[in-house]
Amino acid sequence: MSRSPPPRDSCASGRCEGSSLSRRAFLGGVGAGAVSALTGCLGSDDAPPPSSVSSWPPQTDADRIVLRSVYERWLSWAQDRFAADRVVSLRNWGDPVRWDHHSEATDPLSPVLNPIHDHVIDPVADRLGNPLASTPGPTRAIDVVDARPGWLDAGVENGFVEPLPVERMPAWENVPERFREGVHRRDGKTYGVPTEAVLTTLAYDTEAFDDPPDSWDVLWDEEFAGRVVLGGGYYDLPQIAALHTGQDPRDPDDWDAIRGALERLRDRDVTMAYRDEVVRQFQSGEAVVGTMWQPAVYRARFERGVAVDYAVPDEGSVYKCYYHLVPTDAPNPMAALRLVNWLTRPEAAAQLFVREGAVPAAGVGDHLADDAADYVAWDDDWTLHRTYPFRDELSVRYSEILRDVF
Repeated sequence: MSRSPPPRDSCASGRCEGSSLSRRAFLGGVGAGAVSALTGCLGSDDAPPPSSVSSWPPQTDADRIVLRSVYERWLSWAQDRFAADRVVSLRNWGDPVRWDHHSEATDPLSPVLNPIHDHVIDPVADRLGNPLASTPGPTRAIDVVDARPGWLDAGVENGFVEPLPVERMPAWENVPERFREGVHRRDGKTYGVPTEAVLTTLAYDTEAFDDPPDSWDVLWDEEFAGRVVLGGGYYDLPQIAALHTGQDPRDPDDWDAIRGALERLRDRDVTMAYRDEVVRQFQSGEAVVGTMWQPAVYRARFERGVAVDYAVPDEGSVYKCYYHLVPTDAPNPMAALRLVNWLTRPEAAAQLFVREGAVPAAGVGDHLADDAADYVAWDDDWTLHRTYPFRDELSVRYSEILRDVF
């Protein structure tokens, strides 16, 4: 079996000396860079929190907003447009995961976390000349972070994330009801605005199938043994196995069936791949069916001419959102709030797909070409299961099965 597991959707993290990282943060798989961007070791505490906003727009005299974000092209597009009438510049310090800050000397969890951290974190120099690049801990220099769900969950748990006054934010009405509940909601408060919607789909070679496959069972079909590529969310596989065995992935009751299904899938000589390698598998004909994230199928089909399409099976599928959030120690929380709202408007949300190939969680109105808008739209008839938040027991059991099987 050819296997090259992709990076985790979120990974374990260290912290700044003197802070306290909860067990939930560890079990939930905290994003290393994201949590470093959420906690604080420097700066002042006199900025009013976003939740204090009583009217829109919030007042601010900030002249710069600092972000940690993977969406470099999108933010480059936004720079001049957002700054045009606000006299504020955007500075992105890059992917939160690419900030190696873990310090064994100050972290009692290091014996547990270091093996995970060393495997998934790619230490890189800050290309923007970050003066804090040599600092081994987080700072209070970040205004906005784009975070994966596990990161956000742990950040809220540990008090690193500000609640947002979404009822005051004009663009909140552009967020579909489907995405208004989730890991970003806790105790009646909203701690993040959904930015990207990530759907795991059943991808198939249109020349090998007369009709779209309508069940996950096709991944286990002997006919396609050796021609299956698993390229969607690696950590979605146990949930897909739950759907395949007729269970609710958020509340399974037969763990042996899930484990057995994954073992059988492994023994079918599946290929585990990531990003462009998934597309190459379909392009070369080595794979005819598998899992892919929705925008990857779009790019393969329309940008590279690969004979591939996607389906959401009758059993349903799984999805998650990524979020924009404001850290509790953000030096410019009001400016950050205005930017998050601005990026959630239809015309800005559409550019997330155009510039990054990511499916925006916010509505795009008529700001995307019809073919793109139709292709990435989510059908109301689909049965979709949100993958976060999981209760701790579920996260642990799924992780253990993945570790044991693959």
